[in-house]
Amino acid sequence: MTTYADLVTAYLDDPGPETLAPLRRAIRNSANFTVDLDLAPIDRLLADGAYAEAATALRALMPGAIFSPSAHLRLATALERSGEERSAARERQVASAALRSIRASGDGSEEHPWTVLRINDEYDLLRALGKVPGRQDLLEAGGRRIDRHTCTDGTLVHFDATALV
Repeated sequence: MTTYADLVTAYLDDPGPETLAPLRRAIRNSANFTVDLDLAPIDRLLADGAYAEAATALRALMPGAIFSPSAHLRLATALERSGEERSAARERQVASAALRSIRASGDGSEEHPWTVLRINDEYDLLRALGKVPGRQDLLEAGGRRIDRHTCTDGTLVHFDATALV
């Protein structure tokens, strides 16, 4: 039986569409997957210095939150501040791989939008690119739903939101 850990490891060992597709499919099919992952309770725990509780709460969101850059970065922070450096490094590696997987899925144009698992993955990539989102519009194009972000610097970026809405 293939586990989520096996799927993540397969992608980390050989990143590409043939290892990403089964990983994303498994995550989407997990019982606790949601396209609107709410990490606000985790942020409050981290702000309060409740690192062990934050790590526990984040782990409870898995497997639905697997490959969420935000979730993995928050888990890395919680683990690091709890003295679990090796585990924190692994979570940072997974967060980076999740961001790379989004970037590899397209070029951000309307013709080749990036694909994401969750809405907040869009904002994670924008932050990683140093972009500040301004306006967001949902477009219909070629049978797909496209989230178009107009960033404060005027840049337009697009995400395939067909599976999100």
